[in-house]
Amino acid sequence: MTWELSELLRAIATTIVIGIHASHSWWFGVHDTTSINPEIFINTAINQVGRFTVPIFVVISGFALAKSEDKRPFDLQIFFQRRLWRILPPYILFSLLNVIGQLKFRQADWLDRLQQIWQALSTGIGDYHLYFLGIIFQCYLFYPLLRRLSFTAKRLYLLLTIYFLLFSWSWLAATLGYFPNLKMSLPDGNHLLFWLPYFQIGIWLAKDQGWTNKLVLQWRSRTWGCLFMIAAIAELSEFYWAAIAHNSAEAIGHYTRPSVFLMSLTFLLWSISWQTWQIKTFSSSIQISWQNVQPQIKTFAQASFITYLIHVWILRLITPFEMMGGLLFVPLAIFSSWIVGLQVWTFLKKI
Repeated sequence: MTWELSELLRAIATTIVIGIHASHSWWFGVHDTTSINPEIFINTAINQVGRFTVPIFVVISGFALAKSEDKRPFDLQIFFQRRLWRILPPYILFSLLNVIGQLKFRQADWLDRLQQIWQALSTGIGDYHLYFLGIIFQCYLFYPLLRRLSFTAKRLYLLLTIYFLLFSWSWLAATLGYFPNLKMSLPDGNHLLFWLPYFQIGIWLAKDQGWTNKLVLQWRSRTWGCLFMIAAIAELSEFYWAAIAHNSAEAIGHYTRPSVFLMSLTFLLWSISWQTWQIKTFSSSIQISWQNVQPQIKTFAQASFITYLIHVWILRLITPFEMMGGLLFVPLAIFSSWIVGLQVWTFLKKI
């Protein structure tokens, strides 16, 4: 894992997240949609297969924090000052913007308004994409402890095994009704319990001293890509089966499924293999061209956080264009969100 790869993954993940949110009106199970046509199938595939992006975001966050210690030593006070300044202001701002814009807020008295604001800020429901900032903030709180866990291959395998069993346990309880007593005690998919392993994997990727690269090199990049495709097909098939069985697209959640866990890991390993694949497969001219676009990729990566924060507002502004259908609206939403996000990021950078 390198800085360059993390920047590319950040740009890719942001793009797919926009596609997930833009495709919401056309995926299977939403608005009582029970038929399947090419448009519904493609948008469902975007919406479901793209679920690996949020775990990848968490992995990248852990990687970036741990990797930054190569440039400057860890200082607890400075760490929390930087992290609080990065997370809390946008979280509060975008929570307030959405709450204040709602009709029930404008019609309420001041006491009720204060209660709505507090509920939004304390629960992360100020806007539908802000839950992610709450997850990242909680991961940050645990980072001073997690960074002390040294990397070993055995610990990585143990972590992956434990959490695959946890995700499987959660899935069996939610979909097949197994372990009914445990089902009541399991937290929902936004709970920190389900996200810390991804964060820890990111930390270890920054400190693995090349072990992960050795693992990846055992197979060709194409093989890792095939494994990701198998995991993606399994995830999409499992989603259709569960959605039909439960008559609901969101009956089991999105991120507590073992298929999403496997899909996220295989994509991560596949992406790590890209660098070797690029060196062995591409001609020198293509590799030079690839190096030339690195500054643009870095720009997109740096603007990705702002783009993520504002894209839901762009989607609301272009809602009338949904009449075009999902196959046209989704790329329009991605393009519009990136254009505005880059412009806002450029403006804020000059301030």
